[in-house]
Amino acid sequence: MSTDRNAVIVALTMSVIHGFSKGLNMPKHVQLLAVLTALLLALAPISAHAQQIRLITDAETQTMIEDFARPLLKAAGINPRNVSVNIVNDRRFNAFVVESGDMYINYGTILDSATPNELKAVLAHEIGHLAGGHLRRLREQAQVAGQLQAISMVLGIGVLAAASGNDQSGEVGKMVSAFIMGSSSAARNNFMAYRQSEESAADAAALKFLERTKQSATGLTEVLNRLQRNQSSSAGAAGYLRTHPLAEDRLNQTQNRAAGSPFRNKRDSAADIQRLEMVKAKLTGYLERTQTVLNRYPNSDKSLPARYARAIAGYRAGAGPAAVKQMAALASANPSNPNLQELLGQMLFETGQATAALQPLARAVKLAPNEIEYRLIYGAALSDTGRAKDLNEAIIQLSRATQMDSGSARAFSLLSRAYGRAGRTGEADLAAAEAAFLRRDMRLARGLAKKAQQNLPQGSPAWLRADDILALS
Repeated sequence: MSTDRNAVIVALTMSVIHGFSKGLNMPKHVQLLAVLTALLLALAPISAHAQQIRLITDAETQTMIEDFARPLLKAAGINPRNVSVNIVNDRRFNAFVVESGDMYINYGTILDSATPNELKAVLAHEIGHLAGGHLRRLREQAQVAGQLQAISMVLGIGVLAAASGNDQSGEVGKMVSAFIMGSSSAARNNFMAYRQSEESAADAAALKFLERTKQSATGLTEVLNRLQRNQSSSAGAAGYLRTHPLAEDRLNQTQNRAAGSPFRNKRDSAADIQRLEMVKAKLTGYLERTQTVLNRYPNSDKSLPARYARAIAGYRAGAGPAAVKQMAALASANPSNPNLQELLGQMLFETGQATAALQPLARAVKLAPNEIEYRLIYGAALSDTGRAKDLNEAIIQLSRATQMDSGSARAFSLLSRAYGRAGRTGEADLAAAEAAFLRRDMRLARGLAKKAQQNLPQGSPAWLRADDILALS
């Protein structure tokens, strides 16, 4: 598991303010970050965590979310391949989508979901926004309303949807109030009416998608019950300051519709329950304080999720040998679980035992051949054993990873390192140029591409690819 910090910068703000009304086609993630930048810089100073989005990279968590979302997307008539799932390093209960098709879900939403059905209900609601074209219509309304209103209207459908969730610090509500109050009365009223209708429409769509996939809607009512409890402390606040309709109104509508579902008593499968509990244990072990982990998973709890969480927390706390021993026991008892095999391999590799890491990592790749993250760490470990046969295998595995995801700068960086250690200088420079190009470091990409051509046969496929990088950068 790793986190990727996407810092918010002033240049992005200027881009979105200029480009929003011009219909500028900005890259994925940049649209969202740019809008957030414009919002945050316009407000009074707030805490550092609100100024950036940190994404968690974890194959086990992401694959679970994708698997839960896939049938719902199909029920909505959306190709799952066109939707990217991202896990946000934020403990608050929230999820949101952007017009490009990216779905973002806070890890806190996963931890706070008591059942898989609750988590699937949250996903179904967000898919309802996508299927209904709500973000496109929001943008169109914003363009009509004008540039300042455009920025404030994007507010509601983005990360600040947490205003109707678990806003522990109260900052979200203040930000919503500050921005909406800064807009004209007419724009404000139109905006809130629009948001309320779209949230109710997303709930209705979620119920439809859950029924089409023969799943209970109980999870959605439970989520809305939780939102209602969270709102109770600010029930007297004016309705127009909320980006979502009051949870009580949504709950009543949803309960009435859910009661008629033929699948209202359908229960989650044991496999889904165990899968969610394992992911929750992993996220808790990695992201929560050690004492929080031990409170939630005391030593008296001998379940697989509890042992998983404690091993991870111990490893994170610096108890490497003991954690590796615990993880080895879990992996040995569950040889068909690729996630346990991968994490054991990762722990061994990161504690300087590259050779020992190969067996569990190879098993993880065999069990989950489509998980690029597993293949990357396997290739990295192969590169570090110092054995020629392992280095050749590293190049094979990492080349395969770049074919699986040609947009992975990390894959090309690791491949460059493997080529370099094998003495294949031209190919090492070319792979490094690919990585630089993907990171948008065009100056470095050009320099490396030129260097690569000096050590590659002129006219060869690799030489021509370097020429492409020179032309494009």
